[in-house]
Amino acid sequence: MKNLFFYTLCLLCFACKTSTNKNITKADEIVPTDTVQQNNDTLVNSEHYLILGPKGTELKVVKEAEQKNFPELDISIEYKGDVIMSKNIDYYDLEIYRKYKPQTTFDDYKVEVYNGKLANPDFSTDPDSKLFITRIKEECKKGVNFAGHYTFVIWGCGSPCQSGVVVDRKTGKIFPGYDATMGTDFRKDSKLIIKNFGAIDTTTNLIEVCSFCEVSHEVWSNNEFKILE
Repeated sequence: MKNLFFYTLCLLCFACKTSTNKNITKADEIVPTDTVQQNNDTLVNSEHYLILGPKGTELKVVKEAEQKNFPELDISIEYKGDVIMSKNIDYYDLEIYRKYKPQTTFDDYKVEVYNGKLANPDFSTDPDSKLFITRIKEECKKGVNFAGHYTFVIWGCGSPCQSGVVVDRKTGKIFPGYDATMGTDFRKDSKLIIKNFGAIDTTTNLIEVCSFCEVSHEVWSNNEFKILE
């Protein structure tokens, strides 16, 4: 049921705006003239956000608990516990960017890479994964690629949508529960992943905020992913 809900959400979100053509030099400077309308202005340039929109737009970035204090404003979008509220403006007339300033790195969660005999995936430990048996077996043939002794296997489930499993190469046990929308960055010698890494403009360190591209740093702990930031 959880996977069905996630796949449906992905299909709905595909209609949301996203931009891949940005020419921004620094996250703290005035930005992308190629992606905004000529009458747009810098509405917010704070520690965490850069928001562009029509001149004179009334707009605030508040925490979820504070939104009730601004009944005159409408919710444009919610992102990572923040609510971006505006008045008499369509969400699609705004350019909303989150500044990517991570507090954790792959080196913070480094592990030794296992060099022993690799166990084959044991599909009895997660029967649902048999639907992707070919994909999992082929990826496992390539060896360990995550967190020291695991093979992280990802496949598409629509656009934008990815799902996957983590296979323990010491035991063969398969752990489900991974889902994302815009890809994930990970390393064979680290327990950290950066989920929805594809949403980050690595030139500018800006994330174009949308309903399906929330970037998170997560760590593999006790056989599940736990959000760090």
